[in-house]
Formats: sequence, C-alpha cells, structure tokens
Amino acid sequence: MSGFVELVRGLRLDPVPAALPRVAARSAVAEDPAEEIALRFAEVAAGAVHALELVAALEAEGLSDGQIQQRYGRRDAFELGEELFRRAHPEGGRAARGTVPKRVQLRLARRPARASAWGVPASRSALRGVLFALPGLAFVLAGPPPGSLWCAGAALLFCWSWSQAVAHLGYVRLGRGEPVAAAECLARGGVAGVALCLPVAAVAAALSGSPPAAVGYALGQGLYFASATALLVLGRERALVGPLTPVACGALWFLLARPVGLPGPPGPVGPILVLLSLLLTVRAGWRETGRANPWTGAAGRRERPAWRDAGQAGLFGLAVAVLTLADIGPTTVALTLSMGGAEWFLARCRGAMELALGRAAAAREFHGLVVGALLRCLGGYLLLVAGLAWLAEAFWPGASGPGVGSLTALAAAIWSAQLLQSLGLLGRAALGVGAAALALVAARLAEVDAGTAQAWVGVVAAAALFALAAFAVATATRHR
Repeated sequence: MSGFVELVRGLRLDPVPAALPRVAARSAVAEDPAEEIALRFAEVAAGAVHALELVAALEAEGLSDGQIQQRYGRRDAFELGEELFRRAHPEGGRAARGTVPKRVQLRLARRPARASAWGVPASRSALRGVLFALPGLAFVLAGPPPGSLWCAGAALLFCWSWSQAVAHLGYVRLGRGEPVAAAECLARGGVAGVALCLPVAAVAAALSGSPPAAVGYALGQGLYFASATALLVLGRERALVGPLTPVACGALWFLLARPVGLPGPPGPVGPILVLLSLLLTVRAGWRETGRANPWTGAAGRRERPAWRDAGQAGLFGLAVAVLTLADIGPTTVALTLSMGGAEWFLARCRGAMELALGRAAAAREFHGLVVGALLRCLGGYLLLVAGLAWLAEAFWPGASGPGVGSLTALAAAIWSAQLLQSLGLLGRAALGVGAAALALVAARLAEVDAGTAQAWVGVVAAAALFALAAFAVATATRHR
C-alpha cells in the first residue's frame, strides 16, 4: 500500500508546465475549462492504467469537489478523472476499469481525514419520524368524504410519488451547496404538483363516481405534500411542529378517549383542526421557499434538471406507497413513525462504512467491516419497527392490518432500498421496490388475502434488496 502512496505523491505536477505556450493555454480555457487541466495532466493520463489513478492525482493536487465544480464544471474528482482518462485512452478507456486490483481500489476510494457527512442527531431523526406519522392521524379526524375513497387514494399515490421526485431534485442541489436553487426547485415543483393533482383527482372522481367534495379533499392533500416536502428537505423540521400541533392534539384526544369509552372530538372539530393545520403548513412552506424568489431567481435555471433520476425517485415513492398502503392498520402508523429511525440507522451505517475505508488494510477486511455495519444497523432498525408495531397492537387490540412479522419484512425491504439510493443506485432501488409493488398488486387482483400477500412480497423483496445492498457496499468506490 505504501508503494502506491509514493506513486501518487510522485504524480504531483507544477501548476503550468514550462513548455506550454501561454496562447495555447488561454485558447484551451476559452473553449472548455477542462482543456487546461487536461494539458496539465496529459503525461499522468497517458501513463495511467485506470481512471482512479487520475482521481488520486487530482486529490493529491489539493483540488476539492467544490473547486472542480467552479473551475471545470464537473461534479467531482471522479467525474473529472474519468473524463481525463477517456481523453488519453479513447480506445480502451472502459475496458481498463476491471484491471485495477482490489487493494488499489480500496486505497483509491479513501478520502483525506474530515468530518463525516453522515452525522445525524437522534433527536432530529425522532422528530422527523413523528412529523411523518402525524399527517396519517389526520385521517382519523377528517377522512375523505363518503364514497370518495378511490379518488382520495389516487391523489394520495400521485402526491406521494411527485413529492419524492421533487425532494430528490432538492437534495441534489443541497448536496452541491446551492440552498437557494433547492428552495426554488421545491417551490416550483410543489406548485406544479398541486396543479397536476387536480386533474388526477377529477379523473379518478369521474371514473369512481365520487362526489365533487372529493376533489377538494385531494387538493388539500396536494397542498400539504408540497409544503411539508419543502420544509423537510430544507431541514426546517421545527417549522412544521407548530402547524401540525392542532392535528396532534385532536388525534391524541381521539386515541386516548376511544379505548376508555369517552366521546371523541365533536363532529365539526376534527375537520376544523385538520384545515387549520393545512393552512399553517402552507404558510410555513411558502415562508421558507418564497425567500428564494422562485419565480424571478436564476439559480434553478443554471442547469438542466436530472429528469431521469427524478423520475426514478418518483417511481420509488409510488412503489413504497403501494407497499405501505396495501394493508392499513395501526401497525402502518408504526411503520411511518419508524421512518425517522430508518434515516438515523442509515446515516449510522454509511458513517461506519466511511470509517471502514480508513481502517481496513485489505479488501477482505473492508468487506467484513461494511457487511458487519450493514447487519448491525439493519438489525437495530428492525428491532425498532417490531417494538413500535407491538406497541400499536397492544394499544389497539383486535384492529386489522399487517402483523409484526410482515411489517418487519416490509421495513427491511424499504430500508435496503434506501441504502441503495444513498449509494447512488437509484435505478436498482426503484426497480426492486417497483417489482415488489407490481407483485403485490397482482396478488390482490388474484384475490389473495392482503395480509398474506404483503407478508410474502415483503419477505422476498427484503431478501433480494438486502442481497443487492450487501453486494453494493462491498465495492469501496461506492463510498466516495
């Protein structure tokens, strides 16, 4: 390993080669900023046997991802290194990727010592879990109008998938250090989602014979999803606590009063509390995104949105919604409540894997560390899900819905897919949960019991997605 480090140190070059004419350098920069660095690293690229050698040389030069984005218009050192390698080896650039030994891959994937980007406070994750679950309790206070279940369900599935796609675009911009562009994207995406939700609800209402009030109920769902998604993506969880307090109080009143035989909230009180929470949430979301001037700013127009990735994120959200809502009961609330814990265990898992890059001296040792972290974090999350589901069943005995076992399997599948997402494998994650959702729909069309279908689909999907995740984390360069 030390020999490779010395090799990288020996690859340091002067900022501008003495033999490079000034006019040539100036014209190269004028055409494409990457031309300048391609000339600087031409000798290194010519002797490289893999693109990762150029990545190591760029990092040894002290170039950060932010500097590469500003100076050369590339995402990071990996993208720039791969481009420089392709320029120097146009014929065999891709074929040479498999020639790098595992030890070299592991060493190249390591980063300089820095603070982990995966540190997430447990209190924040717990708060996010509560915020995920509270909107579901709003259905207890004010469900959809009679006869409008299909319309409300269609709008819910659309809003769920659309908000997932918009959230993906927002997180991409936040990851690039562009909070203003993220706010603009969330504002525009939220308004577009509300506008598209109306025709979706109208068509569903017409096909199912739902009353006109169902479209208004669907509009409320669209407004809430748009506003809450913006607040959660921007990290403004505390700004969502106040707006959801009326729903929380009403739901607590209902849930505590019913088991002991006391009357719940009077008829008009529930809908009024839900409407109040909706208005406060929309106001809070607009306050956070409106500061970015989403209709006049230019930050969101500097690059073409990643529509393909956003579409995959939307399909992922739609599939998760189908899997979650196929069999609704008290334990479903437990699964939603556990989503904050899922984020925390996912961050812990990625942080442990990041540390493994610096601790492992060989590929086999690295594989053992990352697989061990994967098993520990997934096991901890499943214990959390099982505990919350058991509490839900104890608090509401005899209620229908998925059992603890099937819910735990479903949670394992969703968490494994989220891990694939965090590794940049959004397509595989969407394909895995999408296939599971299609299988569940096919089973329900075949009149298989909802609980049985969800249990079997959850087990198979969990096994397949966990295998994909275990294979992905064993590749050191995935943790860049």
